[in-house]
Amino acid sequence: MHLSVLASFKTETMLLKLKSTVIFTVLGVLVAGQIPIISAMANDSTHYNFKNENVLYMDLSEEFANFEGSFVLYDSQADQYHIYNEEKSTLRVSPNSTYKIYSALFGLESQVISANNSIIKWNGTQYPFESWNSNQNLSMAMQNSVTWYFQDIDKRNEAETIQSYLKQLKYGNSDMSGGIDQFWLESSLKISPVEQVQLLKSLSTNQLGFKEENIQTVKEAMKLEQRNSRELYGKTGTGTVNGNEINGWFIGYVESAENTYYFATNIQNEENASGKRAAEITLSILKEKGIY
Repeated sequence: MHLSVLASFKTETMLLKLKSTVIFTVLGVLVAGQIPIISAMANDSTHYNFKNENVLYMDLSEEFANFEGSFVLYDSQADQYHIYNEEKSTLRVSPNSTYKIYSALFGLESQVISANNSIIKWNGTQYPFESWNSNQNLSMAMQNSVTWYFQDIDKRNEAETIQSYLKQLKYGNSDMSGGIDQFWLESSLKISPVEQVQLLKSLSTNQLGFKEENIQTVKEAMKLEQRNSRELYGKTGTGTVNGNEINGWFIGYVESAENTYYFATNIQNEENASGKRAAEITLSILKEKGIY
């Protein structure tokens, strides 16, 4: 082979090798760069992965007015979900006082309190709500949403026990990193409206692996009223940041001899997004549908 041809061949070979090396290096960087994105997508905890074929999506924008949020209803008899705002229905946000349902259950299960002895003494701290400034039993604390009562239960249970219970329930993201007395108050613990409904169904039908007597005690504490042979159970929750009500919940169920409807309403706004407002929206929808 002529020397000039040989030199040309070697040069082209070296260039090809160099090009291959550069291409594989670039590809390696691109793939490595995608790994965090792929992992983040695979482990996205901001939304609940909800898969159910029997869903009817509704337009309730008029009822929600100026609020962002979602309404989820589960009809037990028809085994069907009715959902307003598909995206928000799976978005996980702070449960705030709706978590108190499960704090009570954990306290009963670990015998921090009992059905016959659920009184926790007030420590004398003056709170902005007069109903909080006295000794409380479970029924009173649930009705008046006495935050210090449930914080006391959680502290007596300790974080490790609560974390175990949250995992048992598969409660939202089960994140307690916000601290034993704050994790459910506009902090680390998050749950979606769909998950709230699914948990309530499991609670009322006792599919959670807890003692039946404790389930019944919690249900009794959640009972709000009875009308025309239908019983309404529920709990509100309000998330407040810098004095503004930004995250309102009302969750619960309507029970009759014929059927049980489970519901969760969440509203969000820069202000006035309270549990009370969420309850008003919910009751309006339930009335319109002839459920309650």
